[in-house]
Formats: sequence, structure tokens, C-alpha cells
Amino acid sequence: MKRVIPQILLAGVLLLQACGSPASATQEPAAEIPSPASSEQVTATVESAPPTGAPAPTNQPQPTSTIEHTTVPTEGITDRATAHDNEESLSYQTKKIKTGDFLRKNVFERPFTSIEMEYLPDVDIADFSITSDDNFFYIKISLIGLNPKSQALTGSYGVEIDRNADGRAELLLVTRPPYSTEFSTDGTSAYLDINGDVGGQSINRPDDYDSNGFEAVVFDLAQGIHPEDDPDFLWARTSTYGNLPAIELAFKKWIFDSGKEAFMWSVVSSAEELNPSEFYFHDHYSVEEAGTANTDTPYYPLKDLSGMDNTCRIPIGFQVTGNEPMGCYVKDGEVEEIAEPDANGVNSTCGQFSELCKRTENTRLLIETK
Repeated sequence: MKRVIPQILLAGVLLLQACGSPASATQEPAAEIPSPASSEQVTATVESAPPTGAPAPTNQPQPTSTIEHTTVPTEGITDRATAHDNEESLSYQTKKIKTGDFLRKNVFERPFTSIEMEYLPDVDIADFSITSDDNFFYIKISLIGLNPKSQALTGSYGVEIDRNADGRAELLLVTRPPYSTEFSTDGTSAYLDINGDVGGQSINRPDDYDSNGFEAVVFDLAQGIHPEDDPDFLWARTSTYGNLPAIELAFKKWIFDSGKEAFMWSVVSSAEELNPSEFYFHDHYSVEEAGTANTDTPYYPLKDLSGMDNTCRIPIGFQVTGNEPMGCYVKDGEVEEIAEPDANGVNSTCGQFSELCKRTENTRLLIETK
């Protein structure tokens, strides 16, 4: 089976669950992150509120040091949402997880190495939050700890953006080490799924479907690729969240056409570099290949799919029902029909991110597709 691997909520309160059990939430600003001894429940607060013959790319490769940045992120000033993920800080010695890993649903809690099941605290997601200012959204991913050997964050971390809440993220933002305490564009990349094949034919189950994942690179300054007139699109830095180390990504808000900031978002971490062509993971591994972190199954321990973690998706800018694929748990959500993606219309990737596609018309052809 393995082919290619890796609101405005209306002044309401959502109860969201990160890959597991529901917990309470308030409209107040997010409190300090729970200590590792806290429960695994999620508490969320949401704001009311070339190929051959192709034209030559407009952005020719150039060293990132020669690029002049004019809009540098600082700090988010408006809290939008925060949530807590399943984590293994209190039980990792058992070399198994308690809950939160469901291969068939593309839900993962695997912060361990393959076979030996050594714990990876800088892969184990504790909390994830989003803030904003006039120019940027800021997404912070806190981890249980640093890599024990390097005493640094050494994983690759990402954000998935799902504009129409159909479970298929259209935009993937990725960081790679090494990291700086100051915002930097080094090691950051952004990808679009132009052909809309992420997740195959069904989001919530494995498909025998040859998806090429997020096949279009739209930001990678190491290759000289960025949206037209904006080399300041995506940044990352190390930070803290409470007493935990964190990675923070900042990305430009103009990608949401006409200022309509409505989308769902989730985060992912990996001990290895995240490969955009490998999404979604459950479409590329069988359970026998992937292994499990659950000792109650015959597929224990982890095998090919190890050293990773991801979260459910949080809404921003619209009222969720609780039935959105990959979405966090929402108490008393009502059933609402979700528009199916189409190839070229408003629900296509470029229909939803028309400004981003327009400003990357040539550069998005640079990534190899299958």
C-alpha cells in the first residue's frame, strides 16, 4: 500500500476536542497552558468576531540573504483560539499511548521512534493557538519538551488550512530546523493542493488512491519562490507557551480573499522533514506498515509511520456544526451540508485562494507532479 510517503462564531462558546475527549471552554482569553500533568481534554476559546514549454518563472532563485524584507511579524495582539492536544508526558515510560491515534481517520498520536519506542518530547504536541494582528496570523505550537540530545527543537512542524471545511486542506505551511528565536523565513515553505486530491476519495478512511498531496510550492525562498511582490509571506521562530518550548509560524492574512477570514486549521509535527507529497498519511500506509502505539493490537510497535503527531481542526470566522471532517468536537452541533470540492469552481483550491493562485501563477508550476 505504501507508494509515496509523508469563526465569526456568534458570541458563542465551543467545546472542542483535540483528537479525543470533550472538555469545557470559555469566552475569556486563553489561560496559561496547563502543565504536563493536566488532563488530555481540549479547551478551546474562539473569537466572536515547468513543465516543458511553461512560461519562465518570475521569481528566479536567489540567496535568501539578498532578499529585502519590508513586513516582519512581531506578536499577535488578538487571541482567536487555543486548544490542548493529547500528549504522553506522564506515561511515555510505558512506550504506548493512552488514546488519540486512529490511522483510518488520519488522526495520529505517535511521538515515539520506530520499533524501540523511544519518546520524542519535541514531537509531542501539547497546545496549539492562533492570534493575529493587522498583517499576520500567528500560530503557536507548544511541545512537551526539547530533544534530549540536542536540547533544541529539532522536528519539522506544519499548519494545514482548510478553507471550505470539507476535510481536505488546501494550503500547507511547513518549517524545518534549525530555528532562531527571531522570526526568520529560513526553512519555511508553503504548498497548495491545486488538483484537490489530498485525502483521496474519502477523507475519513484510507483509499487506494494515488494522491500527490500538496503538489504546488508557492513559497520557498531557498528556491527564490514567493508570491508576487511578497517575500514576507511566511516566517517561523522558536518561542515559549507557558513553561513549554514552542514553534511559532506567522503567515500573511491577504491570502483570504476580500478579507473573509473564515477557515479551519490544524497542526502537525514530525521527527523527519514533512514531505508535502505524503499527505494524507493514512492513504500511503497500511496498518501493517505503519504499526501502532497501542499494545492491545497485533501491529504494535510503531514501524514505518512513527515520530509524528497531529491535531483536530479548529474553526475561525464561521459557525461550525461539529460534523466537519477532521474537525474538533463541538457540543450540540447541528447537521449542515458541506459543499463538495469541484475541479474549477468556487470550491476548488484556486477558487478559494484566488489571490494566492494569481500571485503565484508561474512559481506554482515549479514543483514536480506525478
